[in-house]
Amino acid sequence: MPITSISGVDEDALSLKYLLDGVLSKTVDVFTEYNVPLPARRYWTVGTAPVDCEQVAVSFIQIYLGTPGDQAGQPLRTTSPRSAVLSIGISREVPVVGVNGRPPTGEKIQEGSEIAAVDAWVFMRLLNRLDQWEPGEFGLGVIATADVSGAEGGIQTTTMQVTMAIP
Repeated sequence: MPITSISGVDEDALSLKYLLDGVLSKTVDVFTEYNVPLPARRYWTVGTAPVDCEQVAVSFIQIYLGTPGDQAGQPLRTTSPRSAVLSIGISREVPVVGVNGRPPTGEKIQEGSEIAAVDAWVFMRLLNRLDQWEPGEFGLGVIATADVSGAEGGIQTTTMQVTMAIP
């Protein structure tokens, strides 16, 4: 039987789990504050999140010793900060070729793209929360980019990749 329970694990070992819980919660909170509707499926995972429906997914990609953006060209003390590289994706349905074989109109394509543009902008506003360790207390800074995938299977994903220090 695989070991999947974290019951009884030392509190310090749960730091990354707590970070991922917080990133998902802050993502939902900021989009709610901007009155941007989010898909009901919301979760965090390790590795690449499958895109099989509308969803919000936070993916853990990497953890490393050092502050966000360190080039790792020099050895660091083990007491140095640790950083996590995460991907936050919002997948939404978009207009595609219909059952009649007709492509969507330009207006429908643009209308379907508007929410992706909003998602990308709100991701950049989310950074203000992701760099806070306590309310009003900023961390070590972040590195972030946001991009939008092509539509595959009628789903398009707006993704922000962020590197942030682990509090």
